[in-house]
Amino acid sequence: MQHDAAGGRGRVQLRADSVLGCTLACPMRVDKGRHLYIECMKSCCRLARGGRDVGRPCPGFFMRWPVACLFCILSLCVVATALADAVAPARPALLFVVHSYDDDFIWCRNIDRGLQTALRGFPVTIRTFHLDAKHDLDPASQRRKALAIATRITEEKPQVVVAVDDAVQELLVVPHLLGRDTPQVVFCGVNAPLARYGYPAPNVTGVSERWHVRESLSLLRKIVPTARRVVLLTDGSESSDYMLADIRADLRQGGPYAVEDFSIRQVQTFQQWQKAVLASQEGQGLAFGLYFSLRDEATGSVVPAEAVARWTDTVNRVPTVGFADYVREHGQLCGVLESAHEQGLIAGGMARLLFDPMLRAQTLPLRTNQEGIVFLNLKTAERLGVSVPFEIIQSASEVIQ
Repeated sequence: MQHDAAGGRGRVQLRADSVLGCTLACPMRVDKGRHLYIECMKSCCRLARGGRDVGRPCPGFFMRWPVACLFCILSLCVVATALADAVAPARPALLFVVHSYDDDFIWCRNIDRGLQTALRGFPVTIRTFHLDAKHDLDPASQRRKALAIATRITEEKPQVVVAVDDAVQELLVVPHLLGRDTPQVVFCGVNAPLARYGYPAPNVTGVSERWHVRESLSLLRKIVPTARRVVLLTDGSESSDYMLADIRADLRQGGPYAVEDFSIRQVQTFQQWQKAVLASQEGQGLAFGLYFSLRDEATGSVVPAEAVARWTDTVNRVPTVGFADYVREHGQLCGVLESAHEQGLIAGGMARLLFDPMLRAQTLPLRTNQEGIVFLNLKTAERLGVSVPFEIIQSASEVIQ
């Protein structure tokens, strides 16, 4: 081993028969007949040759210059890539909202309002779609619409999809989105048993829909104590089937409702609805479920729910009770209403969380709506000759006067 004439930090020439040792790194073999020039950097290491201490500092590790250069280049590439990832802008938040029904349906509008409330202040682009399953009853047409939306999802890659009501679950989520890595799916307004759709799933969570039937009938009895016999009238839709299954389960688990005689009448057409309403005028109360899929027997077309409600109001003379927030516009006397706004608010809060790429839908627990809006229509009460106790008016969440 040779030293430069200058003392202190010098350049050391090592031959292959040198023994290289270091306390900071493993020694690397030097091929015979090759020389390696190194810069002495660490005073804690020693170079020994033939048992003689040369008294010079040595580096913590040794490698050939080409290997060292390649290592440095690769390290710089890794650092540069990491820095680029750190400063690269995140993909803008994109949310798809897919409704089962049309955009004029008050239920859909109130869910949208709840979503907007939950997402207020959050930078997200929202695209909204409607299957219009209440009016378009052709299964093939519904599947085509759902497939078109699924294609848009694949193309535009929203991070989160909010799927509203049962038709969207059956036509879009289950066949096209369930079990995928992306997007994350949040359902709301679902009446069916969740197992029907395979929920919960790794990429699916959400909020189920529950009507406050027991509470609504108790409210009716407080307003009209003589309303001991009530008929629940609803359409023949699949959503009605799920709702009725919930009611029967509630009766089994919670016992009878506040009325003495509670019966159910399910009809398919508008004409059948008319006959059922007229036949119930001898009773003491009417409860209205769903009436969005009633067909006109003459034309085969679906009669708009607003037209059904208008006709019903013109002939009905008994106290009425409803369960969902669309009854505000349809003349029912009272009800403890399920809130579409609450459905949207809960779903929107879940969606907001799921824009965090570290979260998966399955980490968010399933929810059920809890809020009940105590609703009174004093105009209807006046028309029916019903006197509403003042304390009930005071305690109501919403009163139409």
